Amino acid sequence: MILKILLIVAVLAIMAIFLRSYSSNTRALSKILALAFALFAVCAILFPNATTRLANMIGIGRGADLLLYCLVIVVVFMIVNGDLHRRVDDKRFAKIVRHVSLMDAPSPPAPPDTTDNP
Repeated sequence: MILKILLIVAVLAIMAIFLRSYSSNTRALSKILALAFALFAVCAILFPNATTRLANMIGIGRGADLLLYCLVIVVVFMIVNGDLHRRVDDKRFAKIVRHVSLMDAPSPPAPPDTTDNP
C-alpha cells in the first residue's frame, strides 16, 4: 500500500511540474492528453487487475503488455514531436542569424565617380 501511495504522489508531482513548466500558450490538447495519461496511471496503480481486463477486452494477453505497448507509443510520439519542434526552432534560429548577420555586415564601398570633370 505504501508503494501505491508513493507512485500516485510521484504521478501527481510529475503532472504538477508538467503543467507549471509550460507556458499558457501550450496547446490544450497536450495538457488534456497529459491529464488523461495521469488519470490512467493512477487508475492502473489503484486497480492493477483493471489493466488486465482491459487488455483482454482488446485482445492482449496481460495488462503489463498493454502498458508496455502504450509506453512504446508515447515514447515514439515524444521523439517525433521533439524532432518536429527542433526543426521549427532550427529554422527560426537560422532566420534570426541571417537577420543579425545582415545588420552587422559592413556597407559596400561607394562606386568611384566616373563623371569626367576637367
